[in-house]
Amino acid sequence: MKKITIYILALLAVWTSALAQETEFKATAPSTVVQGNRFQLVYTINKEANDIRVPDITDFQILMGPTISQSSSVQIVNNQVSRSTQYSYTYVLRADNTGRFTIPAASIQVNGQRVQSNPVTIEVIESEADAPATQPGQQPQPSGGTLTDEDIYITMTANKSEVWQDEPLVVTTRIYTRVNLEGISDVRQPELRNFLVEELESESGSIQWSMENIRGRNYRVGTFNQRVLYPQTTGRITIEPTSIEFLVRQRQARQSHSIFGDFFDSYRTVRKRVSTDPINIQVKPLPSPRPANFSGVVGNISLNVTASSTDVKVNDGITVRAEISGTGNHRLARNPQFNFPPDFDIFDPNISNNIRQTAQGGRGTRTIETLIIPRHAGTFEIPQVEYSFFNPSTGRYQTLRSEPITINVERTAGVSDATTPVAASPGRAATRENVRVLGQDIRFIRTSPMVLQPGNVFLFGSRLFVLAYVVPIILFFIIFFLNKKRIKENADVQKVRNRRANRIARKNLKKSAQLLKKGDQEGFYEELARALWGYTSDKLSIPRAELNKDNARNILINSGAEEQISDEFLGIIDTCEYARYSPQNDHSERDELYKKTLTTISKLEQQLKKGL
Repeated sequence: MKKITIYILALLAVWTSALAQETEFKATAPSTVVQGNRFQLVYTINKEANDIRVPDITDFQILMGPTISQSSSVQIVNNQVSRSTQYSYTYVLRADNTGRFTIPAASIQVNGQRVQSNPVTIEVIESEADAPATQPGQQPQPSGGTLTDEDIYITMTANKSEVWQDEPLVVTTRIYTRVNLEGISDVRQPELRNFLVEELESESGSIQWSMENIRGRNYRVGTFNQRVLYPQTTGRITIEPTSIEFLVRQRQARQSHSIFGDFFDSYRTVRKRVSTDPINIQVKPLPSPRPANFSGVVGNISLNVTASSTDVKVNDGITVRAEISGTGNHRLARNPQFNFPPDFDIFDPNISNNIRQTAQGGRGTRTIETLIIPRHAGTFEIPQVEYSFFNPSTGRYQTLRSEPITINVERTAGVSDATTPVAASPGRAATRENVRVLGQDIRFIRTSPMVLQPGNVFLFGSRLFVLAYVVPIILFFIIFFLNKKRIKENADVQKVRNRRANRIARKNLKKSAQLLKKGDQEGFYEELARALWGYTSDKLSIPRAELNKDNARNILINSGAEEQISDEFLGIIDTCEYARYSPQNDHSERDELYKKTLTTISKLEQQLKKGL
């Protein structure tokens, strides 16, 4: 009965969450398509619906649709059950004309009400005149030839060629490719010594590709990275080129005349390094003279100064908050200078930044909170704060001024100004009022016993003088005997090889891992086999020439290794020898073989230590 009750409650929770879910009707399609290619227009909704009405699509030809599909999922997180259902309506369209077209919003009926989707904008680019027919998103593959600069290249551009000092500029690196990329093996970026650099993160965290027609050729274009640079020096600055090495999957021309040659293609991975052109930036110095209260901000900001309370009692804390909002180099900004009355204790400010990098520089708010404590009753005024910044759009300095703040402090009941306990703030020296009040008594009374040192004592003949001679002699003999022991141990070559066997094997394994990342299959398996044979030879003090697959198993078992580990050892050797001359296999299989080799050597180290 208890299980049935739990099951019913779970179903009720799923049904309730499904009802509470907001309706979302969304249209998706590629942002760029090639003229003559097919693409999909997909409408998705998270609730059961009917009577979908798609607007007249006059700019594209509808080849098929709608195809209706449904998917659902149930999640249980911290005993909370949630269920999501999605319905998809898919249309297959073809772009016949070039240009930029917008498909209006569609509508669908949900629970008796009509819901509209978002409109979709699609740019259709020209197709290549001599390009063969390809599927949507597929790239032409060079067949055995050398990759040219027109097949793949990169560009580095700046949104400004002339800026003021500390004015942000955005440098964008883009990839243009007509071939399929397997990955990137090496990136060399310039050293930006004259700039402060902030990475401009993409929303998805990965490269977003689109199609562009450049000089009659269609390219997949993706933004590799964007960086916001703040120049720190003036004059003409050259940004050195960016260089990237790509791994390109290239189809090989087949020489076989077999009837199966047309059905099975052979591919290889080709490395291609490309570089951008350098960029020249002219950096202008900020005008002189600079205002005395210049904050160091280059941008467009606003200042707001407030107090947490203006009516307080003696010894109550007040937080004075200054908010600097806008765009610019916030992280280099100086704090506003306040002129607090001398009757307040001032604590160190607490600074927080809520800033994100954009193409216009840092955008957000920098908050400076300062705690002040009044020590006397009365009416006090915090004067206005002046805060200057340089606006690059106008080429002039601007000064922001806050409103003065009046604070009314009431006397605490039963406590007079003369008897108010005052203590220095952490990290600050005592104020003038602190000294006047605390000066009525003796400060810093020492209560612990005092140790007096005799005066006019000579170093010669003292305890320190004797230790200065004895300690170096003792250290000399300790180092001498330790070094003698080390020389004796190194004289035994077999013991040295035994101790270093595991370290050398791991060094070879590290080299094989590097070859695995570079895609060198033959070198990877060769280094794995070398690590295993070398470890066995060094650990058991057996020359490498005397070890082979026929006697290795018996030697390992006689030396203390288990039969299972010995079989795993020989299995890895067989895999390496077979894979070096076999067609290229999956990268994940090579990664698993590397982990298995590392585990086998660790187990052999433990078992052979016990047997030797």
